[in-house]
Amino acid sequence: MRTFFVVAISLCLMVHVPFPAKADTASVPRAAFVRSGNLWIKANDREEQVTKQGNISHPLWSYDGRWLAYLKNDEIWVYDTKKRQHDQVYHTGGSNYQWAPDKNILAFSDQGVLNVSDFRQNTPQGFVNIALGVDNYSWLPNGSGFLVSSHANLQPDGWTNPQLFTIRLGNDLKMNDLTANVRHFFTIPKTLKKGTTEIISIGTSTFKWSPDQKWIAFIVHPTASWSMDSDMLCVLSANGKKFVPLDEMLNDQEWFQWSLQQNRLGYIQGGGRIIFGFTNKQLKVEELPSFQSRSLTPNAFVDLGFTWMSDSRITVARSPERAWSIVPAKRALPALYRVELHPDLQQRITAPPNGYGDFSPIYIRRADTLAWVRSNYSQHDVWIAAPDGRGAKPWIQQIDAVDAISWYNPDAS
Repeated sequence: MRTFFVVAISLCLMVHVPFPAKADTASVPRAAFVRSGNLWIKANDREEQVTKQGNISHPLWSYDGRWLAYLKNDEIWVYDTKKRQHDQVYHTGGSNYQWAPDKNILAFSDQGVLNVSDFRQNTPQGFVNIALGVDNYSWLPNGSGFLVSSHANLQPDGWTNPQLFTIRLGNDLKMNDLTANVRHFFTIPKTLKKGTTEIISIGTSTFKWSPDQKWIAFIVHPTASWSMDSDMLCVLSANGKKFVPLDEMLNDQEWFQWSLQQNRLGYIQGGGRIIFGFTNKQLKVEELPSFQSRSLTPNAFVDLGFTWMSDSRITVARSPERAWSIVPAKRALPALYRVELHPDLQQRITAPPNGYGDFSPIYIRRADTLAWVRSNYSQHDVWIAAPDGRGAKPWIQQIDAVDAISWYNPDAS
């Protein structure tokens, strides 16, 4: 889940043109976004509105760019960009939907039940129950199944341990026995400690594999209220033999990312909920397997989002530390900075106007484009530029929230 910071930021011309089922080979970005509660697509500098009823959120591209999953009134729907057709996948209650990395199968969860819906025949096939008791999950990197976590339970003698399991998915998706393909993978310790920070282990974030697939990064969180202030970033070897609590951070899965090809894990370290102030949020990089850590944020600044441009270059949204304020102009309003690991170099590359900040940078690798959202906490516009920030220009005007956009970015790590 995104932190309160993202929630706090959240808040026409219609060109009807066909969109390709797959991304163009030309270096042009492609995005789905929400404006005035409706789903739009932009590609080749043309916009198309694809819903009219409103109440749309959280668009998500399939691996090949043909399908878009989204929420409509808390129901899961998909849009086929080739047939230009909408279909309901699941009634109210489904959440945490994820496309397979190599095929058009959509996974989603509801009250601990993990389900999949098959679109490989280019038409909806209903959905199939895959597993019970699932707290969180991610697809395995090769799309053959899932790594899932179970939630700790409170018993008279205290909390149980969260557990990790692998689930293999047959090609026909038939799961007559929901336990047959489940294998225990790892038991998370009941308490985690790093320095002076100690938490109890209750659940996990989704999981992210290192480029060589030898390490898995994820956040372990305590109880819900406690998790608003302090969580623990962890790494686990892919064979389940080495587990390391790395550092305290907030439970924002966008705030930890592997670099493109090397085993470098970037993350924003620091506890304390954003509502109490934009402080104590430091960009760090951990080298594996040496576990050498490096802090990159200058004193009196905070980092509020980042993206890897290469294995040695990061673009980060950085602001002077600020106390929380009900006045948007007095909150953190970051600019984008280029951070070079070798040689050590940091340089500001954007200059938002007074009252605006540049948030949520993302490197669109196939289009070789840097994108971000320029926001004053009320209006949110999408900007793009060359990877070094040159030629910055507005690309989409007025999306509903900083996170109301999904980039088609199949080459992302």
